[in-house]
Amino acid sequence: MNIKNDNILIIGAGNMGYAFISALIENKVSPKKIYVIEKKPSARLKKIHKLKKIKIFNTINKFEMNIKISIAILTIKPNQLDDVFSDELNNKIKNSLIISIVAGKTHSTLKKLSKGNKNIARAMTNTPAAVGWGTSIIYFAKTTTSANKKRAMQLMSLIGQVEEVKSEKSIDTFTGLFGSGPAYLYLLIEIWSNYAKKNGFKYAEQMTVQTILGSILLLLNTQEKPESLRKRVTSKGGTTEAALMELNNNQKFQKLFEKAISKAIKKATTLSKS
Repeated sequence: MNIKNDNILIIGAGNMGYAFISALIENKVSPKKIYVIEKKPSARLKKIHKLKKIKIFNTINKFEMNIKISIAILTIKPNQLDDVFSDELNNKIKNSLIISIVAGKTHSTLKKLSKGNKNIARAMTNTPAAVGWGTSIIYFAKTTTSANKKRAMQLMSLIGQVEEVKSEKSIDTFTGLFGSGPAYLYLLIEIWSNYAKKNGFKYAEQMTVQTILGSILLLLNTQEKPESLRKRVTSKGGTTEAALMELNNNQKFQKLFEKAISKAIKKATTLSKS
């Protein structure tokens, strides 16, 4: 199974759609195999269209109907979904694998809109997918063939790591934990670097980012557990111990973080039901 042999249709070329386009090209998928539907192409999409000759259409009505699509990726906003599934689109992708990255739209909704397509996958990722470091999960309809599952897993792996989940409810949990995850880290960087600026460090933000990036690379390179590396930095009676004692006092940092993520998961669940 090799998606390089497949014609791939990307519906919606915002940040996530563009991430897939870039990943496909970087992984040597022929631009001739990539088709995009986007009403308002961005400057960068126009640029990649000019350089790589990717075919872009404003609507499905303009699409070349003789092209057989193997995979259709939905990377649009939830409020655009109903309008996208026209008779023209369903005729075009009735035998295709549909991969939806549309937040809050369930498999049953996708099945209904696609007039009963049996090969549907719901996936969710996060913004580091734009640089090939996304964290993703994917849920398959029971009727999805094993060949199409392999296609989907291969495609999602182009933007980072991917894990299959057996319950569609896991998508809401993932959204609160990892979909929103980059924002949690960016907030920490803001707080950390602002405090460093108050203490006279001119390049506070760069130093904060370097500390975080270096720590993550050390974790990856040593393959040690975070707990082990944390203990190595924490000398008895030292500065790190003083800070961690404050953070861990009555587990207040852990409780606050878990409470925040729990609220994100509940919100994701509410949005899915609305």
